[in-house]
Amino acid sequence: MLGGSARAESWQLRVAHGNDAFTELIPPLDDQGFTCDLALGVQRTEGELALGGSVRHRMITSRAGRLRWDQLDAVATAERRWPRGLTAGAWLGPAFGGNLGGRAIQDRWHALTGTGPTIEEGLQDTYDGGRRAGVLAGTRGAASIGERVQGYGALAGQLALGGTGVSLVEATVGARAAGRLRGATPGVHGELALARYRIGDPNLELPGGYGAGWQLEWRIGVQVAWSRYQISYEYRANEGGSGEPIGVLAFEVRLR
Repeated sequence: MLGGSARAESWQLRVAHGNDAFTELIPPLDDQGFTCDLALGVQRTEGELALGGSVRHRMITSRAGRLRWDQLDAVATAERRWPRGLTAGAWLGPAFGGNLGGRAIQDRWHALTGTGPTIEEGLQDTYDGGRRAGVLAGTRGAASIGERVQGYGALAGQLALGGTGVSLVEATVGARAAGRLRGATPGVHGELALARYRIGDPNLELPGGYGAGWQLEWRIGVQVAWSRYQISYEYRANEGGSGEPIGVLAFEVRLR
């Protein structure tokens, strides 16, 4: 979320759109695998404690055939910060899978923009089974060192129980830097992650979807913050062990 000096109490809102099209420049785009993520998060910070929640709708289309699947995770979050760059957090909430509107969203968007096929033109349109539900529980700890230039590391784990969802463990190391330019704060970061995925829902493992087992992933990003706002872009290679990248555009605002 937004950086800068801490306030006694504040609310932050984050809206993000992930898309494989954000890693390409010229249509027609490779609109398969992890094709689109829509995410919304809100967080209330008081002192060193931040409480909130987030929702992410991920649309997955098979690279081999007409199958597709939607993933929707909705979790409550808590994070505690300490001096010297230490943080710990946890999340808990339901996970859903199946036809959650992804087919209709993509069909109408492609028809409007011409950036991909409609259902009549070959867009994947078949959901293998009905809707499924599960529960997600996760935790994450992180440490950083430095001020304008920081090194950081994090360990995270998530357990999925029920009919859908992704279980994982992940270790991340990275570096980030920020500066000042005419009232704005531009920044860059890069990180390397080693993750192991376990998938209970086979539809999340469609060709182009999640890859089970150990995966090596890397991410680079840029952002600029000013006043109460921040805009960022992150390139995420081998997203979820899929073998393909995804780009994420995000907008954040401190509400008070």
